[in-house]
Amino acid sequence: MIKNQFKLLLVLMICAFFKPNSVLAQESILTEVSYLYMEKLVAAAKANYPRVNILSNQVNIAKSDLSGTKLSWFEPFSFQYVARSNQGTANTIVDVQTADLLTGYQFGISINPGSLLTKPSQIKKAKEQVKIAQFTENEYYLQLEAQVKTRYITLLQYQKSLAPVNDMLVSAQGNFESAKLKYQKAEITFADYNAASNALNDALQAKLQMEANYLNAKISLEELTVKKLEEIK
Repeated sequence: MIKNQFKLLLVLMICAFFKPNSVLAQESILTEVSYLYMEKLVAAAKANYPRVNILSNQVNIAKSDLSGTKLSWFEPFSFQYVARSNQGTANTIVDVQTADLLTGYQFGISINPGSLLTKPSQIKKAKEQVKIAQFTENEYYLQLEAQVKTRYITLLQYQKSLAPVNDMLVSAQGNFESAKLKYQKAEITFADYNAASNALNDALQAKLQMEANYLNAKISLEELTVKKLEEIK
């Protein structure tokens, strides 16, 4: 990897020597950055990336748990009722010795003190769980936004590097053709001809490597947006 990077740097220096105006025109990407498009990429990632949906669901679950915990305030209370009657049927006679003194519906309430006392802490815990889920979601939004922007800048970097690398290849091809003719006329040595051939090969490899870098950067960015960049206008 280091050897390849060294070759690429060397070839770019050669290109800068022969075509300085072309290279200098390509050396900045600041004017190529579209902050509006960058925000669209971030919005696409937040809308489509699966982990975003997972964290959003976790927030909804935490809120649902909080609502359920608040409603559970009634759990410590037990409501009971008994229907009592002192009426006899047609075939029976009311026995005043055993008849209930109180008749009709009788209600009662029982309370579980232990369960009642734990409810405030349970509700507080459920509220904290909602906050944690929201903080986790917000934190990931920041991380995702940074990743999208970083990969977008990397994509621009490789995209801008394609032009000088292509110029370098065209220049190396011209030098090789010229060296080939001169060698056939015995005007240069084999060493000079071989050097031109090696420079052409290095330029071709540099072009292929830069194209691969660009495509990999595009794939890496589309991993987050979950959409082709061409679909994001």
